[in-house]
Amino acid sequence: MRTNAEIKAEIAKKFGFVPSFFEPAEQNIQALENLWQQTLCAYVNNPLSPMLKEKLFAYLSRYCALPYCIICHSCHLRTLGVEAQQILNLLESPPPTATDIDAYLHILACSPSQLINLSDLSQALETSLLYCSIFIFLEPERGKDCRSHLRRLLGLVNYQHLITFISYIKMCHLWIEAHPEVSYKADKRVIKQLSNLLESEPSLADFFDNYIEKIRHQQQLQTEHSAQVAQRQQNQEALRKAYDQLEIRVEERTAELLKSNMLLKQEISERQQAQARLANIAFHDGLTGLPNRMLFMERLKQTVERAKSDNLFAVLFLDLDRFKVVNDSLGHTIGDQLLVALAHRLQTGLRCGDILARLGGDEFAILLEEIQEIKDVIDIAERLQQKLAIPFHLSGHEVFSTVSIGIALSTTGDDQVENLLRNADIAMYRAKALGKAGYKIFDTAMHAQSTKLLQLETELRRAIERQEFQIYYQPIVSLQTEKIIGFESLIRWQHPKHGLVLPTEFISMAEETGLIVPIGYWVLREACNQMRQWQQQFPQTQLTISVNLSSKQLLQSNFSEQIYLILQETKLNASSLKLEMTESVLIENTQSATAILWQLKELGIELHIDDFGTGYSSLSYLHRFPINALKIDRSFIKNMDTSRKYAEIVRTIIALAHNLSIDVIAEGIETVVQLEQVKKLQCKYGQGYFFSQPAAVSVAGTLIQQQSS
Repeated sequence: MRTNAEIKAEIAKKFGFVPSFFEPAEQNIQALENLWQQTLCAYVNNPLSPMLKEKLFAYLSRYCALPYCIICHSCHLRTLGVEAQQILNLLESPPPTATDIDAYLHILACSPSQLINLSDLSQALETSLLYCSIFIFLEPERGKDCRSHLRRLLGLVNYQHLITFISYIKMCHLWIEAHPEVSYKADKRVIKQLSNLLESEPSLADFFDNYIEKIRHQQQLQTEHSAQVAQRQQNQEALRKAYDQLEIRVEERTAELLKSNMLLKQEISERQQAQARLANIAFHDGLTGLPNRMLFMERLKQTVERAKSDNLFAVLFLDLDRFKVVNDSLGHTIGDQLLVALAHRLQTGLRCGDILARLGGDEFAILLEEIQEIKDVIDIAERLQQKLAIPFHLSGHEVFSTVSIGIALSTTGDDQVENLLRNADIAMYRAKALGKAGYKIFDTAMHAQSTKLLQLETELRRAIERQEFQIYYQPIVSLQTEKIIGFESLIRWQHPKHGLVLPTEFISMAEETGLIVPIGYWVLREACNQMRQWQQQFPQTQLTISVNLSSKQLLQSNFSEQIYLILQETKLNASSLKLEMTESVLIENTQSATAILWQLKELGIELHIDDFGTGYSSLSYLHRFPINALKIDRSFIKNMDTSRKYAEIVRTIIALAHNLSIDVIAEGIETVVQLEQVKKLQCKYGQGYFFSQPAAVSVAGTLIQQQSS
């Protein structure tokens, strides 16, 4: 770490002296270093033109508590050649309105250059960026649309430079306000330039005087306000003490009155009533009035004890299907009304003596006693499903709601209360997985499967920590030259016990738990890094790397920024990266995916639709999203030579892609016949076991070397 003197020497070298702005941080080397690095990054080395930076700083200094700032930056503008009258006009100009911003954005949008150069701006572009920046600074909420337009017009990198500078100005204001004790001394050059300014434009002296007087007046008002707050607190403290004394006198009087037998009996009666209410609250749900989990478990425990004489009973675990959709769309008030109405309707479908409880959230449990046979339980479950087929009418909304039901019978031989409820819960999730609005009876295989899934999740988390994942690479070939033009990266899990595990065994669990996000970033980073190494090793090749994306990754708000950072880190050109996603990923996340995919497109990354034709194929998204290529699913290629229907589907997909100027990649080519068929249809690229199976890094490198020799 550098010393305090070294940092100050660097500052002095840059500015000619050490500004008083850095004085509060001089006692803490790390704070001084951080403040200087922020200044370097956001102000000194920022590629914004010096004129734009100083104009923005000077204008926004009107909102700073330190008059020195506006004077200093006005002098800097004069140093840059700005006339004194122009400086005065800038400082006196009113803040831009939303209408003004629309006009400035239009000017930026009509710029003849595709990418605006922030370091060399025309007068019109500089003025437009200046007032757009002022609007963003002064109107954080109303400026969101302006920020969005600037991000699109400037490009991600230029936009980040602009926002970084605006944020730096805000930080400077906060820093100055947090350290009012600092005495700012003007540099001799500033004093000289100020004299020239005032001589050129005497009106500036009046402006500065008025501004200084305004700041002093605001500070005086703040001081008076602080004094009023202190006085108010003092008065409140006096009132509190008086109130405490009054409370003491009341308590003393009450204590005397409580000595009477009548009040004592009344107190006992009230206490008994309160205890009864507390007991009811403790064992019942506050929303529906049903027994809660505690009371249900107690009744189940009693039932288990009685059932040891071969009495049959059953536990039903109910969970509302898509209840979150109701809460998110209609609000929690309607959601609560649905739970109450649902509880009442379920109650009407049960026998006298059956116990219905709300366990929490949208989960209910039912205890059925005195069951003669399993059919009785099934009849009740089906009757409840029929009851719920009728829509609910809640505050003017018609709501359909179904439940998934898990059934645990006492015949399983497990007499542990917790296990019975757990078994019913497991069966409920199995019913939900099979399509919702159904029921499932628990068996021991379900528990074994749940245990296996839990073990898989645990091992999957450890696999990330222990770096047990590997990437295999399958070549993508030009069908015209039969040369490798790229690779698709495919993850494998080198399990310490089970050996090499294919993604079909663990990807769905990774998606469900959210682990797919860190795994996906790891794959992307490793694949990009490997492709960069191959490009350096075989410079005569023009190889690309394809990486699969999940829906969870697209939902990350900073996804495009992460991609950009990985490309910077691995030094891989964006044009060498192709991101693949299935149709379902796009359809499930249409709104969020649109903006992200266009950001990736702007970076120069190609976007491919994987397994095309197997999901929800909507031709509209081929126009909505910036798609570069379609990958025909292997199931179509596999059956081309045996089914005319599949051959026609492949022909149609290729023709569609050609008409839209989109490339086509045929997946799963395994035979010469399949290769000739897709060639005949003018498919441009292919991939499959005919060319190569997914291969380890060393094998893939050998393939490239053989092709290059």
